Amino acid sequence: MIAASLRGIRGGVGTSATLAALAYALHAMEQKVLVVDMCPENTLGLHFNLDLTPPEGWARATLDQQPWNASAWQVSEGLCVLPYGHVTATEQVELEAWLLQHPQAWRQRQAALGNAFDWVLFDLPQRLPGHASNPQCDFAFSVLNPDAACHVLLHTHPKDSTWLLVNHFDPGSQLQRDLTLIWQNHHPASLVPINLHSDEAMGEALACREPVGRYAPGSLIAQDIISFASWCLVRGRRLEGSVNGFPTHACAVMRTARV
Repeated sequence: MIAASLRGIRGGVGTSATLAALAYALHAMEQKVLVVDMCPENTLGLHFNLDLTPPEGWARATLDQQPWNASAWQVSEGLCVLPYGHVTATEQVELEAWLLQHPQAWRQRQAALGNAFDWVLFDLPQRLPGHASNPQCDFAFSVLNPDAACHVLLHTHPKDSTWLLVNHFDPGSQLQRDLTLIWQNHHPASLVPINLHSDEAMGEALACREPVGRYAPGSLIAQDIISFASWCLVRGRRLEGSVNGFPTHACAVMRTARV
């Protein structure tokens, strides 16, 4: 099982939409995928036709000392979504403190999944370090737009093993072409060699509460996501090394999503 996370270098760069699209693309490639919303805003589920404020989720279950995976929804066979759930601002602070005190919590949960999924994808928040650092991920992607704000933030971005993923790229913009060229020169080892283009289909897909690959499979952004998913698959298979193939058994504790 491969774990990956997406986290915006700032707000509004399209992290949740990209993660939902990646999950759908991997599933279309016959991978079993679990997506986990680590953000209190609960926006990831919107891309799979879930409620904006689901009463149940892993965060709610953790606070109530209930089974953390019982609130997952099955979108289709082999594609499942685990919402964050509704918590108050005070409870969010309490959960953040608990995650900081239990840094192995999500690592243990991932291990408990065993061979249930081929991929687990985490949508990480920006300003909750306990939430963001708890999952154990083989690949960590920082999502950024080719604009001046992200360029400035990239100067203070930790130089670690995080991959940089360019989203909302407009090849007609001279500024965006210049910035991506600068990033290619300064971050050749960490920049994902696929730019995700700006495409109205992404916003329309959210309005229809679907991943873009399902809403507009022929769109430019859907094709970009397929390329990104293929890149992830190649990297994942290299990481697995001597393991022959991917696990094939789906997790039993799931409910059917309302799609």
